[in-house]
Amino acid sequence: MADVRPFRVSVPESELKYLRQRLDTARYPDILTNIAPWEDGTDLDYFKTFIDYWRLSYDWRKWEAVLNSSAQFTATIRGIQLHFVWEQSERKDAIPLLLLHGWPGSYFEFHKLIPMLKATGRYHIVAPSLPGYGWSSAASERGMGVTAIAGIMDSLMSQLGYRRYLAQGGDWGAIICRALGVYHFGSCAGIHINMCVARPKLTNPWHLAQVANAWLAPRLPLTMTEAELQGVTAMQRFMRDETGYQKIQGTKPQTLAYALTDSPVGLAAWILEKVRTWSDCGGVPDNALSKDEVLTNICVYWFSGRIASSMRLYKESLRNKLEMQKLLGPYCSTPTGVAIFPGELYRPPQSWAKSVYNIQLWSQMPQGGHFAAWEQPALLAGEIAKFADLAESKGWLA
Repeated sequence: MADVRPFRVSVPESELKYLRQRLDTARYPDILTNIAPWEDGTDLDYFKTFIDYWRLSYDWRKWEAVLNSSAQFTATIRGIQLHFVWEQSERKDAIPLLLLHGWPGSYFEFHKLIPMLKATGRYHIVAPSLPGYGWSSAASERGMGVTAIAGIMDSLMSQLGYRRYLAQGGDWGAIICRALGVYHFGSCAGIHINMCVARPKLTNPWHLAQVANAWLAPRLPLTMTEAELQGVTAMQRFMRDETGYQKIQGTKPQTLAYALTDSPVGLAAWILEKVRTWSDCGGVPDNALSKDEVLTNICVYWFSGRIASSMRLYKESLRNKLEMQKLLGPYCSTPTGVAIFPGELYRPPQSWAKSVYNIQLWSQMPQGGHFAAWEQPALLAGEIAKFADLAESKGWLA
């Protein structure tokens, strides 16, 4: 077994004092008065109340205790000191389950889902901080893209003693799940994703924007339902209006990183805008996630200092032609479950997904957005249970 060591989150009081000083002396930009709120990005009026809440009401120590209520560990895997939650079941037949987060999330996305899964006793739960995120160390050289991360995740599961396992993820976690299914099918027995990037007959894709721009070309099936057309239209709208962050983080992440690493207010504005836009909140972030939850996720980035390395994953993957060919080109024959939440960024028709995934479970969810585990943990837990039922009944884990 890997050199597994217990871990606890423990932020020094001096760091909390410094954060309070920075929040108390924050400077805010001007804003146009004749535009709709959030049209140009994070809304100033809402944001000031958000930062005031951070200054005056938010209690990091309370949420630090929540983080430490899960069993956490570190292990060195391929040169990365990997942090992970590891909740083991007492059942001998428990299913090893790997949970993978994305950006701008963290392992904290699972803070409500993990207790639900743990209560069933059905799973051995492993929820890492991705390399360069949270409390995991960052690579110091090029090459830490999705396929490399998938290899690290597979090695972690192996070194924890799990010969066969299921993996679940959204955002980058979903793409890492796909890489596990394509390149580690001997150990990854099945993947369940809540973000499905697919189009018919993918051929040498190298940039998600290029793929998305082709989605509405003459490949549209004549039999597409109204709901499927709405999903495709929403994908195109997202690629047209909401991917500026991908361009920056996929080309010059280091320049942006100076501002976000130095300024807690800047970091909060960058992350909050994505939470508001990507969640099923009706335009009001608090409708999907509480201020405390959003701030705890932001604090994981702030106190760990990992915003630079987290953004670097975009350049490592999206701007690397060979990496994109590895990620989106091959058919994934590993059994796949998909839960489509109505507020998700990518909602392809099932026929498209079947052209690149071995779809065994396809569910249209009644509510929820991009951060499924965070926004709708009970719904996602139910879908994971359905997929686990399939895995057991069909012998995928044998």
